[in-house]
Amino acid sequence: MHRVFEKSSFTFLIVMLTVTLNFGCVLSVIEQHENTDEKPQQTIFTVVDTKDVKNPSLVNSIQLPFRSGLNNNNVILSDKYAYVTTETELLVIDISNPKQPLYQTSISFPEKIGKAHVSNDHVVVASKNKFYLVDCSNPLQPVLQSKAGLHHSNAISEFDINDSYLYVKDVNNYLHIFQLTNDTILPIKTVEIELPSGLVAVKAMGADVEQIQLKNKTAFEYSRVDLSNQTDLLEFNCIHQIMRKSNDYLVFASRRYTCRDITIVLDKDRDRPYLWNWLEEYNIEANYLAHLYLTGEKKLPEGIPTNAYHGDRNKIQFVSQDQWSHTIDYEPFQLLGFYTDFQIKHNYLYVTYTKGVITIINLKTTDSDRFESAISLKSQLPSSIAVGNEHVYVIASPEENNEGQ
Repeated sequence: MHRVFEKSSFTFLIVMLTVTLNFGCVLSVIEQHENTDEKPQQTIFTVVDTKDVKNPSLVNSIQLPFRSGLNNNNVILSDKYAYVTTETELLVIDISNPKQPLYQTSISFPEKIGKAHVSNDHVVVASKNKFYLVDCSNPLQPVLQSKAGLHHSNAISEFDINDSYLYVKDVNNYLHIFQLTNDTILPIKTVEIELPSGLVAVKAMGADVEQIQLKNKTAFEYSRVDLSNQTDLLEFNCIHQIMRKSNDYLVFASRRYTCRDITIVLDKDRDRPYLWNWLEEYNIEANYLAHLYLTGEKKLPEGIPTNAYHGDRNKIQFVSQDQWSHTIDYEPFQLLGFYTDFQIKHNYLYVTYTKGVITIINLKTTDSDRFESAISLKSQLPSSIAVGNEHVYVIASPEENNEGQ
């Protein structure tokens, strides 16, 4: 009897221990679920109507069931679809009706991914040091076809696509060229960057590149000589954090005031279309305050609208045609935060900021009112913007997703 009692006690202890562990696991799962409910790991896809650039309006927002990291992922457009990269997925969204964007499907990757670009019927997706070629000829059934990459000890800094070639800048100051075929990414060659501190642009030349260096660092050379023959410039360099181009405009993140000012190289010379004829440092934050001041947030005396001129030391000087003037002090980054992305469409620049604001800037130097409008995304933290003909598409994280980051 004594031995039977010992065995029974031992069995009872084992059973109780198992129940306790299982109960603890259940509580842990419940707690994790509750925490997830409090801070949903989601991405917000927002559509903004910009037919009237002076009065943009929010159209719709949908929740995507994957998390997007700030500044790591992006949204790109192709026909009636938007492609969104999140941490490990490429998502397909039907935007044929911008008022009702529809999440269609997704494809997963074995590691964290970042930027993506469209090339014909394919989407090229980058991870830390690899590229994935996704066949999207049927957007509702994307298929991963092949992959290529850099050495495992190397990392991708930026990349762009021109015609059937993929151009990659790595963190070790080399340029890698790949050719895109129907189903593969073929490595072609690797070129060392001659002067990383002076690389202001890279021109695509098929299986080669031309490095455009800023050697003397004067405004004249910067705007005319070094950026002459702009055709097929790639959207990356070593000097600027962000670079965007169109047929008529070239916009950089400012070297002098990173994340606050932008450098706008404007208007090709009509007589010499291979030259750029303007260089401007544009303080978006100061002009945003001017926009608020002139549109009712603060009142000006009745009469002719005031022109805003920004100066040094975080001051804006307002001067009107009747000689009335006023100076306003402001704290940098308090209004908009830091900008995360900007894109050019026609004559306008669209910029997103960490404080959930989109601004629209007129790139025409002949127009006196350059700051067109701004719109708030409320509690969203936008990371990327894509611009269509009448709408812009933004991916953002809910504000609570980024607490503590």
